Amino acid sequence: MSIITNTGPLIALAKIDKLSVLQQLFGTVSVPPAVHRELMAKSGSDVERLDVAFTQFIKITAQPDSPAEVRIVTDHLDAGEQQAIALAYAEKTVLVIDERLGRMAARQLGLSISGSTGVLIEAKRRGFIPAVVPLLYDIRYYGYWLSDSLITLAAELTGESA
Repeated sequence: MSIITNTGPLIALAKIDKLSVLQQLFGTVSVPPAVHRELMAKSGSDVERLDVAFTQFIKITAQPDSPAEVRIVTDHLDAGEQQAIALAYAEKTVLVIDERLGRMAARQLGLSISGSTGVLIEAKRRGFIPAVVPLLYDIRYYGYWLSDSLITLAAELTGESA
């Protein structure tokens, strides 16, 4: 199974060196050109981890023409979100996206979505990682915003302590 992801989840997972769970869960991960550009504009160890992932299992997929219904619900989003949503819509596959407005637009289009927290929960369920909550705190420690309510919900879903 191949999925499409936006910039945020890749950054979050790179911060904690867990990009590999995407490959374990989904095999191939596709990103549109705008997401790749956003990722390569970063600096630090995140970029080194992302570079490795791009050589192994993340592929850049050309941006399809966006139908009117996609353009209408995504016109207020940044280029990476617009392209990721359009690509997931065209390929009729799961979109991994964390940003609230992007998730709302994807839902309006009937897309199946997940986020970095959902990816980690599924990775634990399949036995790829032992716990989710400590990783969420690590993601937050490294500067990626996660709400207390999201961490509490993840703890409830995984039977862990928040």
